[in-house]
Amino acid sequence: MSTGAAQPLCLLAAGLAGAGGFSGPAAVLVDRGRVRALGQEALQAGAPRRELAGLWLSPAPLDAHVHLHLGGTPAANLAASRAAGLAAVRDLGHQPRLETPRGENQQPPLVQAAGPGLGAQGPGGSWLAQGLRGPQAFAQAVATRAQARAGVIKLFASGLLDFARPGQVLHPLTLGREEMRAAVAEAGRAGLRVTAHASGEQAVRAALACGVQGVEHGFFLGRETLQEMAARGVSWSPTLAAVQAHIRDTEGRYDQAQRGRLQEIARRQAAQIRLGAALGVRLVLGSDAGSYGLPHGQAAFLEMAAWLQVGVAPELVFRAATSRPARALGLESELGGIFPGARAWLLACHGDPRQDPLHLTRPAWRSF
Repeated sequence: MSTGAAQPLCLLAAGLAGAGGFSGPAAVLVDRGRVRALGQEALQAGAPRRELAGLWLSPAPLDAHVHLHLGGTPAANLAASRAAGLAAVRDLGHQPRLETPRGENQQPPLVQAAGPGLGAQGPGGSWLAQGLRGPQAFAQAVATRAQARAGVIKLFASGLLDFARPGQVLHPLTLGREEMRAAVAEAGRAGLRVTAHASGEQAVRAALACGVQGVEHGFFLGRETLQEMAARGVSWSPTLAAVQAHIRDTEGRYDQAQRGRLQEIARRQAAQIRLGAALGVRLVLGSDAGSYGLPHGQAAFLEMAAWLQVGVAPELVFRAATSRPARALGLESELGGIFPGARAWLLACHGDPRQDPLHLTRPAWRSF
């Protein structure tokens, strides 16, 4: 069902998840694709009513880390994200020769795209980034992306995990601090956030010192680094499901010994996620959709399930999939909650998704 029609509609549910501190009747007035009122005000508007008996209304979730050029075409991957019920995705890097994906402003999912990442030249560079050298080159690359309507800047501050040596990172620090500072400063002038692909103490601590607002992956960190992330309010997308996908190994890439090492990496990241949650790190759901074994749309729910399995509180997982990524994408006035002015991209579930976020995988009704 579409709630974008001209006719106002009052939705009546068993409860509202993601409505902040609102208390009152579980009624939501929708008009021209936006939430207009809640509770008694919605009921008194005189609009036609739609009974969602026994169902909980929730904002649609977001995925703050995808790669739309991986795992299919951008168009097919956006269609899969929409079919899965995602309100927005953040595309974090692609090969420089490819066109940056764009979504449609009036239809979910909204797309916030980084364009090609900013990385090092030479062996430490990433195939999802433009290879650069020197502070001036990094500042200019940020300015170029701002002119091209990028929504975020992605730095590649470390290499990939070393699957052969749990706890180690290939190319532990690929960018100089002056390069990262130049990128962060130019992004600030353009009003853009900066998030960094970074794993290992060396890269993450350097990225934090240079002022990034987000850390992607962030494997192999200690308590002090997690405490610093919490103190700075830095967002962290730990992408545990990405390692679990390698363990499942649907293409038979690994032998038993290799899978054992992958299981050790996953075990360490699970413990780190629990510690980060306890320390107050701002966990934000990002799945790495498009990478090995992570289909677009469904990957977000695989990441949710991974966090729940390792003991993250369900209500925190819900916020990490709704209000927190909306804030990380600068879309907190549009998405991530049920409040007047928000886009009415809603799911209705058979239970409260704050108690079990996986209710969002099987909505009984949806507005799009």
